[in-house]
Amino acid sequence: MDRSKRWSRWWRKFLGLSPDGYHKAVEILRQRYIDESRHVTRFTQHAQKMQYPQFREKLLSIAAEEAKHVEWIAEKIRTFGGKLPEVPEVAAEEKNSWQYLMADMEAERRCADELLDQIREIQPELPGVGEVLERIYEEGKKHRREIREMLMRSDPQALWPA
Repeated sequence: MDRSKRWSRWWRKFLGLSPDGYHKAVEILRQRYIDESRHVTRFTQHAQKMQYPQFREKLLSIAAEEAKHVEWIAEKIRTFGGKLPEVPEVAAEEKNSWQYLMADMEAERRCADELLDQIREIQPELPGVGEVLERIYEEGKKHRREIREMLMRSDPQALWPA
């Protein structure tokens, strides 16, 4: 039997996880890893297109925080003996700054809804993983607030692409 399978089985027994609970946890973490990795790419791409330097800096700061989320999730996946998933490319689009911010806000809202469902699903069996997801959710609230503030200061009628 290969070493990673033995390691995974040992962790499952140690944590008192059912095989279904283990697979569910790893699948949630793998999906979260993909989503958070795509956030990093999207915020970085959008920051490069921002008309205002302060918006650029703020989006790069958010991207750096999202990169920390990716690290936390990767650590949990490895703890369970899982493999990190491939992350699909994020296609760049040409929009104006306001449209980029609106897209970022909508993506963060969807992510928040998914996170709440994932926390409820995983918290009873794996409170430690639930805590990581809750921390990501809380930082997401801050990100949504920051994006909302940028949107309020931004001009939706700007015609030129960012």
